Amino acid sequence: MDKNAIGVFDSGVGGLTVLSDLIDHFPNENFIYLADTKNNPYGLKTKEELESIVSTNVNYFINENVKAIVIACNTASANSYHLKTNIPIIRIIEPTAKYAQQIGKNILVLATDYTISSGIYQHLLNKATGVKCSKFVGIVEKGMMGTKDSYEIVERVLSKYKGKYDTIILGCTHFGLLKDEIISVLGNVNIVDSSLTLSPILNNYIKLNSQKERGKVIINTTGNPKDLKIDWFKKKYDKLSQIILN
Repeated sequence: MDKNAIGVFDSGVGGLTVLSDLIDHFPNENFIYLADTKNNPYGLKTKEELESIVSTNVNYFINENVKAIVIACNTASANSYHLKTNIPIIRIIEPTAKYAQQIGKNILVLATDYTISSGIYQHLLNKATGVKCSKFVGIVEKGMMGTKDSYEIVERVLSKYKGKYDTIILGCTHFGLLKDEIISVLGNVNIVDSSLTLSPILNNYIKLNSQKERGKVIINTTGNPKDLKIDWFKKKYDKLSQIILN
């Protein structure tokens, strides 16, 4: 039995969509989630800034003696290849791209400005169009999903792509919370939500906890916990607190 927790981090609340899916698949595991809201948004930072932030977050989890680290953020995943640790690191981009390639031909990638500029999805998919959607992150962090403003912002960014693609990658874990808005603009297309692609990968890297009771879920943030807009997160968690990372 390996009771060590699984670490999951994102720039904010978007990665909770990943955590929710992981809890469904591994209900007896212990999880530590890190919402790095102090450094949000990641998508507008430089490569050097992002590599430093990712290193800090990973070092935090190493000190917490986790058995695996899930980078529940596309932008952070694209800036994590410098890491050197014996702890398994599960990145979100490759499994998302692989799944999209299996089901679609004309693929549109919605992601942060940095992820699109990095070209990582375009490289993995050969033919894909990227759309910079960092504005969408702010909608979710402010808890504005399902509002008139959220529909109008998504419409402005995506309307010119309607009818041109059969598959849409939600290349930022925040964007799954805007799925209704995105579908309202782009219509009946295949939606590949990156937040739902990691559980099969993680299963290959961890020794499962054999405890029969529900695992503990701890949510930490580098910002003010009162600023986290997570009413939509329906999983039970045991603790929510602020931490300071060096």
